[in-house]
Amino acid sequence: MLITSFLGILFGYLTGSILPAYFLTLIVTGQDIRERGSGHAGTTNVLREVGVIPGILTAIVDVLKGIVALLFARNILGLPETIAFASGFAAILGHVFPFYLHFRGGRGAATTTGLLLYYLFRLALFYEPRLLLADLGFLLVLILSAILIAREENMLAIVIIPAFSFIILFRFFSEAESFFILTCNTYIFVISTLNIKKYNLLRLENEDFRLWRVLIRPFAFSFPALSFFMPVEKLILLIGVILALFAFLDVSRLLFHKVQQVLNRIFPQMYKLSEKERVSSITGFLLGVFIAFLFFEQKIAIAAVSFSIFGDMSAKIGGKLFGRKKIFNKSPEGSLAFFTATFVISYVLFLYAIVPFWLSLAGGVVATIVELLPLHIDDNVSVPLLSGLVMYLFS
Repeated sequence: MLITSFLGILFGYLTGSILPAYFLTLIVTGQDIRERGSGHAGTTNVLREVGVIPGILTAIVDVLKGIVALLFARNILGLPETIAFASGFAAILGHVFPFYLHFRGGRGAATTTGLLLYYLFRLALFYEPRLLLADLGFLLVLILSAILIAREENMLAIVIIPAFSFIILFRFFSEAESFFILTCNTYIFVISTLNIKKYNLLRLENEDFRLWRVLIRPFAFSFPALSFFMPVEKLILLIGVILALFAFLDVSRLLFHKVQQVLNRIFPQMYKLSEKERVSSITGFLLGVFIAFLFFEQKIAIAAVSFSIFGDMSAKIGGKLFGRKKIFNKSPEGSLAFFTATFVISYVLFLYAIVPFWLSLAGGVVATIVELLPLHIDDNVSVPLLSGLVMYLFS
């Protein structure tokens, strides 16, 4: 069994190491594809540098390599599913690290996609049609939104892959195929992230933009999460105490210059330049959370606060990275990112039977409009207040 498993994995590696991108480019142009374009021996580089037909042939072979290795290990060698998947994954490693090219090949995205499609097809056989259509519709909206916002394939992957992985785990947590799909998704996510870093696609920091303050936003979801484990009265008291602390710091630094200096020295990155003479958005956000749980029932408060948390984070990052024009001093890309976040939240709340999809989506639309319009009220307060009010009235 051990020897057979080794042979299956070795076959996968050798199959994956066959690089049509390298050989077709060598035949057509006499050049090494790794010395042209992006330097990767993969489908995208062949399409750009050599032509459509070599690119299509490359894509077909690369997609099928992992599937061929998997089927050979399972059906010919009689290996169990886990080892067969390892053989398929070895084909990805063979594509990336071909022994005869000094272990410098492509990225393995097409081969990983082939394995992904194979296991998706197997899971689709057990999918209830209406659930399949609902999930496909959700992912399609997310893909279209990501394309309109980012227009960059690597950014598309880091948005879609987490959502896709969540859907698979939610529907098929106990199935082995879900683990294999998650492994493939993780690999695609990692190489996309590395490409983003390589090409420096995330250029966010400036004097009045604190990336850490944006990325820390999801931790504020601990407030909605706590609402499932403690009485709402105690949660409101907890939020009120934290709000009072930050409000006290804001009032103190605005009234006393020395307090401002001390806080800037101790916490140099806490306050933005635009908050030098006004209440910080941290205090505004806590006020919005406090109002939501004080005035609305738990489920509506969870939706409204989630809109504020994830919508604001998405709008800031999307607008900063991809914003091209301004409407009311906000970019359409940032507003679309805000709405996309509320759409995802609405679908997740629907899956867990917390809030009906149509109700939370109506709140998400209102939250997006409120965030876009120049209402001269802190978005951190107006978004949960007005979106929560609309959901309350509709419910």
